[in-house]
Amino acid sequence: MAKTKKTKSPTKTKLRQKADSVFSTFVRLRDSNKQWIVTCPLCWSKLPRKKAQNMHFIKRSCWFYRYDEMNCHAWCYRCNVILSWNYIAYTRWMQREYGIDFIDHMIDESKKLHKEWSKEDYQKIIDTYTEKIIEYSKKLTV
Repeated sequence: MAKTKKTKSPTKTKLRQKADSVFSTFVRLRDSNKQWIVTCPLCWSKLPRKKAQNMHFIKRSCWFYRYDEMNCHAWCYRCNVILSWNYIAYTRWMQREYGIDFIDHMIDESKKLHKEWSKEDYQKIIDTYTEKIIEYSKKLTV
């Protein structure tokens, strides 16, 4: 009698990594044009979608905003990493984009204690944003 091989369910860490990857792909796709080019909102540099970075206004360590579409935008490596996330300019851009009251609310909310996502939550993020990637890809190729 042959043993059946059990399939392991992915660990929470693996699901978080996959959710981060899928969500980042969505953000960069959402913020690109039909030529798959992203324009950095701060320095106006143009770069291929795959070279852009998913920049979080409220850092990823805040679980509540980690996968929030209004918290994340595609930016260039220079503004995100070299200029250490360019927080002052990013804050001003966010205020112009969404309004100062909304940004104040985001900052206040980020100070609260939020529980980490569960495996089921991560899977839902993966499924939701995989579908959105398919939708956006279709729009950009038409």
